[in-house]
Amino acid sequence: MNKKIAKLLKLLLVVCCINSNLSAQQFYPRNFLLLFTDQEVAANEVAVLNQTYLLPAGFQRLDDTHYIHPQRNELLSLSARQLDNKNEILLTYLTPVDLKVFRERLLNHEPELEQTDADTYQAKFKTPVLKYMIGKDTVVDNKRLHRVKFLLIYDKGQKFPFSSENYTFPLTETYPLQHTTWYFTANYERSQSDSEYNEMRLIYGKEKTAYKIEFVDDIHFKVTYTDQKKKAHVYQGKYRNYKSDIYFFNLEGGWSDRDKTGRALESPSENYMGAKSFLTDPKNFTAAAGTARYLRFIFSKSYVATYNVDLGLMELSTREEKEQEDRTSMPKRVER
Repeated sequence: MNKKIAKLLKLLLVVCCINSNLSAQQFYPRNFLLLFTDQEVAANEVAVLNQTYLLPAGFQRLDDTHYIHPQRNELLSLSARQLDNKNEILLTYLTPVDLKVFRERLLNHEPELEQTDADTYQAKFKTPVLKYMIGKDTVVDNKRLHRVKFLLIYDKGQKFPFSSENYTFPLTETYPLQHTTWYFTANYERSQSDSEYNEMRLIYGKEKTAYKIEFVDDIHFKVTYTDQKKKAHVYQGKYRNYKSDIYFFNLEGGWSDRDKTGRALESPSENYMGAKSFLTDPKNFTAAAGTARYLRFIFSKSYVATYNVDLGLMELSTREEKEQEDRTSMPKRVER
């Protein structure tokens, strides 16, 4: 084991006293390309760990290439070097959490990965080289940490779809939503600038409101609320976020109440839910607060998100035409 890594593991044990009851790791395969950046690095450096993504996720910086998470008992280290006309990035992630879900995500990775052996998953194309490797566990003072390595080898100057004009791995506004919990309020009204459109605005914060959203992992969320009869409901769906965009998707049976066995009860059709009346007159949306159709309408959309670091608040906003031909599909967001 690298001596520096060994020292960091000792530090992790001293700082954290590994005793985590968390059931999921902080990062999944889709997060890995967000963990490092070549923006604002020295001319002779390839990349450093991305503090704009890691700090909000609860990690603490040790130096440019090493971060630890005191609560989750996790460690990230980065090795980046130049090889003739190529760059090599090797990211090592240590977590006390079982990697079963992580492996499942690798089987549904984009781009598609080929499992070359029991612990190696590699992109099918030859260049760039993109590979995940499940390494041997590390045991320190009888505490077991599972190891994931991510290897990327690419041509110098190569650009990817997410690259900017000047950087291969630019900083983005992507917020690490996974494993976060927020309370929110919603406001839906006719656009003041154009009466043909409606605008939805959500405010996420930590102060308790009638509605709570939990981002369970990297793709699932659940919403909890209490209706006017004081009955609690939990609804589930899927999401995806990248840069400032957050997309919400319906999960089959996710917006239905369940019986005592956990079986989803029949969910009303979209027309019965009254979504069209919300579009025609936003006041109907306000009047429906505390109902399933109110929440379902909110989470049938995609949003642009802005996070205010000082206030600890996130604002999600979207604009849509008030006339929608097909209400069984997701409303079309209008770019501003």
